[in-house]
Amino acid sequence: MAEIAGKELVEKKEWSSLAIRAIPLLLILVSFAFYLYRLSVPPQYIYDEVYHAYTAAQYASGNTDAYLWYKRAPREGVAYEWTHPPLGKLLIADSILIFGDNSFGWRFASAVFGAIGIGVAYWLGYSLTGYMVVGLLTSFLLLFDGMYYVQSRTGMVDIFLVVFLMLALLMAYKYLTATNGRTRYLFLTGVFIGLAVSTKWNAVYVYAFLGLSLVVCSAYTLYKSRAPVSKWLVEAGLLFAFMLLVPAVLYLLSYTQFFLSGNGIKDFFKLQYQMYYYHSHLKATHNYQSKWWEWPLTLRPVWYYVKYYPDGRIANIYTNGNPVIYLALIPAVLWAASDWIDENWKALLIVVLGFFGAWLPWALIPRIAFAYHFLPSVPFGCVALAYTIRQFLSRGGTWRTAAICYCVAVVAMFVFLFPIYSAIPLTRAQFDMRILIPSWR
Repeated sequence: MAEIAGKELVEKKEWSSLAIRAIPLLLILVSFAFYLYRLSVPPQYIYDEVYHAYTAAQYASGNTDAYLWYKRAPREGVAYEWTHPPLGKLLIADSILIFGDNSFGWRFASAVFGAIGIGVAYWLGYSLTGYMVVGLLTSFLLLFDGMYYVQSRTGMVDIFLVVFLMLALLMAYKYLTATNGRTRYLFLTGVFIGLAVSTKWNAVYVYAFLGLSLVVCSAYTLYKSRAPVSKWLVEAGLLFAFMLLVPAVLYLLSYTQFFLSGNGIKDFFKLQYQMYYYHSHLKATHNYQSKWWEWPLTLRPVWYYVKYYPDGRIANIYTNGNPVIYLALIPAVLWAASDWIDENWKALLIVVLGFFGAWLPWALIPRIAFAYHFLPSVPFGCVALAYTIRQFLSRGGTWRTAAICYCVAVVAMFVFLFPIYSAIPLTRAQFDMRILIPSWR
């Protein structure tokens, strides 16, 4: 893939610098308008909103009992969510403070971050490959993914995790490839990985692999350049400060309300232990749980909401990936790897860290898991898939026709399944038609 070293001259001349910068903003605005459609439907809590959105409302009202594992919610059907760090719920609390404790208020922050994620996906694809068309295709694929769509419109914390991880790995790539401003990119990597961990502990998997990779890459670069000991010490200090201290400080800051309510550092560590104990000893089962290997096959969605109408119609919200996209993700990552392994290994490292690093650790985790735990991997798979589509397009002929037909199929599948992503009422026959395989029931 010799042309990866720089953008093709045609692409360089085709767009002005201003246009290039305007693209992600336009993508964010378009996707945000898309996510706002019927955002408040249904008006009641769905799925884990009974934990995340309810707890966010308690944060917004100043009820700090919501942080404590031994406190119980004063009403039926909801519970305090203390098993994850508070940042995601604090973001939901901010939108509740603006729009009120209602379905629009507790879903608005997710819609904002979902839209931002579409813009970040563009920069991720563009930065890793050097092609604007890959950036656009990455955003296109993510925009028409059913799981990303549902999580961008639900008062849960997963979409925040996804966006922070995308930004962290994008900044890490900038750090690995930049000739100037590398310290700034390393700092931003630490900031975004810290925000991710402060949202959900799932980010620790990527954090660990990323930290180790940056240490190895930095050591290799210093060794290859025969850098003096002083430079080794400076680099080690920067990695320690930005990849350990900065995330730790941000994690502590996410508990500011907890500390201001009179809890001390011992209470903080007790809470962290309770969180660890909960996740490591969870024995619960669920009708819609699934195994890690089922996720890229879209074998088992999660049923978030159902409403039965007197006239026999049914409205549902299922979170599940777009099968046309998900079934192609692993082949696309392997295709990209075969091209990048020699000439674009840093981009390959980021895709592997994001895709496999966020997914494969679930094979070793004994607690129940769900399809949406695959979502942090999806944007990185989409980068590889977008690159593969671009390769097909550039070959012309039958290859180009296949790529165009594939993109049409992505949109067609999303449109077909859209009613069960967004609680649009269907007749029983219309609903049954969209249950493509028996395990979706």
